[in-house]
Amino acid sequence: MHPTTTRRRFALLATIQVLVNACVTITSAAGPAIERGLDLTRTQLVLASSAYGLAFSGLLLLGGRLANLTNQRRTFALGTGTIALGSAVAAASTTAPVLIAARFIAGCGAALAAPAAMALLGAVFPDPPRRARAITVWGSLGGIGAALGILISGVMVTLLTWRWVFTVLAAVAFVVVLAAPRLLPRGATPSPGRVDVAGAVLAPAGLCALGYGLAMAGPHGWSAPGVLLPLGSGVLLLAAFAVVETVIAHPLLPPRLLASTARVAALLTTMLGPASGATTAFLLSLYFQQVRGWSPLATAAAYLPYTVVLSATGLLSGRLVERFGARKIAPVGLLVISAGLALISRLTPAGPLGTPLLAGLLVLPFGIGLTIPSAVTTAVEGIPQRQAGLAAGVVNTAMLTGPSMGIAVLASLADSRTAALTHAGRIPSAAAVGGYTHAFAVAATAFLLAAALTAAGSRARRPKRLG
Repeated sequence: MHPTTTRRRFALLATIQVLVNACVTITSAAGPAIERGLDLTRTQLVLASSAYGLAFSGLLLLGGRLANLTNQRRTFALGTGTIALGSAVAAASTTAPVLIAARFIAGCGAALAAPAAMALLGAVFPDPPRRARAITVWGSLGGIGAALGILISGVMVTLLTWRWVFTVLAAVAFVVVLAAPRLLPRGATPSPGRVDVAGAVLAPAGLCALGYGLAMAGPHGWSAPGVLLPLGSGVLLLAAFAVVETVIAHPLLPPRLLASTARVAALLTTMLGPASGATTAFLLSLYFQQVRGWSPLATAAAYLPYTVVLSATGLLSGRLVERFGARKIAPVGLLVISAGLALISRLTPAGPLGTPLLAGLLVLPFGIGLTIPSAVTTAVEGIPQRQAGLAAGVVNTAMLTGPSMGIAVLASLADSRTAALTHAGRIPSAAAVGGYTHAFAVAATAFLLAAALTAAGSRARRPKRLG
C-alpha cells in the first residue's frame, strides 16, 4: 500500500475518533449559552451532556459486535451518517427533550462508527509493529478530541451561536461519510455468528438507568426515590446482562475477554483517564462563566495550553510505552492525574486564578496523555485481528462510560455540596465554588486510590491471547 494512501486512510479514521470524543465535551464551553437559549434547568443540561455518552457507551458492545459480523466500512459510514443526523437535529432543536433525544441519536451513531474505525486500523496497518504504533497514537486521540470539543464550542458560541457547535459536527461527519467509500478498505472478512439481542438490550438499558440516577442525585439528593429507583434498576439490569453473557452461545461480551486481571485493570484505567478530562471541562466551564463571568471564548482559550500539553504527551507516550511497557506507565499517569485534580480543587470565588489552578491545567493533561494510550495498548494485547471489532467496542465502551458517569457523579456531588452551603448561609458564588472544590477533591482522592490499585495490578500476568 502506498504510504500516502495509508496516511489518508488513517487521517479519515482518526477524524472520526477525534469527532466522537469531541461530541462528549462539545457542550462544555457552550453549556451556559445552551442553558440560556433553551431555558434549561441544570439537570436538563447534565442530561443533554450525558445523553450522547450514555447512548455511545451503552451501545458500543453491540457496535463492536456488528463490526465483526458485517462489512466494517459500511458500518463505519452508517454510524458516521447517524452522527451527522443527530448533530443536525441538535442544531435545530428548540426544546430540552428534542436536544436530549438528538444527542442520544448521535451517540447511537458513534457506537457504530467508533468500533468500526478502530477495527479498520487492522486493514490499514496489516503489519503488526506498525499497527501497534498506530494503536498507541489512537489511544491519545480521545483526549485530543475532548480538548478540541471545548475549543470549538467556545469559538462557535462567541463568534456565532451555540447552534453552530452542532452544525460543525454535522458537517464534518457528512464529509467523512462521502469520503469513506473512496478511501477506506472493506475491512476484515465478517465473522460467523449472531447478535446477542438480550445483551444488546440489557447493557444500554442498565447504563442509561444508572447514568440517569446519578444525574438526578444532585437536584433531588441521594436518598430520593427518583434516584434510588433508577440506580437500583441499573444495577439489576447490568447484573442480568452479566448472567446472560455467561450462558448465551454468542455473547456480546465474551467472559473470557475479562478473564485476565491485567486486561480488566487496563479497561478500568481506560475508563478513568477520559473521565477526569471530561468532568474537569464540564465543571470548570461552569466555574469560569457563571462564577468568574468569563466569555465562552475566554473559557476555550484557557484550554489552549491544556490541549497542547495533551497532544504533545499523547505523541510522547508511544515512545515511553515502547521503552518501559504500558503497564508501568499507566499507574504513573493516574498518579499525575490525581495531582492535577488536587491542584484544581483549590478554586476561589474571586481574585486572581492562582498558581494551583493554572498548574493543574498543565499537570492534568500530562497525566491523561500518559494514562489512556498505555491503558488502550494493554487492553487490546492478545486479541486477534478477526475480533478487532469486539476489542474496539469494549475499549471504547470504557472510554465513554467514564466521562458520562464521571460528569453525572461529580456534578451531583458539586450540586449537593452547593445546596448544603447555601442552606448554611454562604453567598451563591462561594457556595458554588465550594461545590466544585468538593467534587475535585473527591476525584483527586479516587484517582490516588486507582493509581495504587493499578500499580498492584500491573504485576499480573500479561493478557492471554484469545483464540
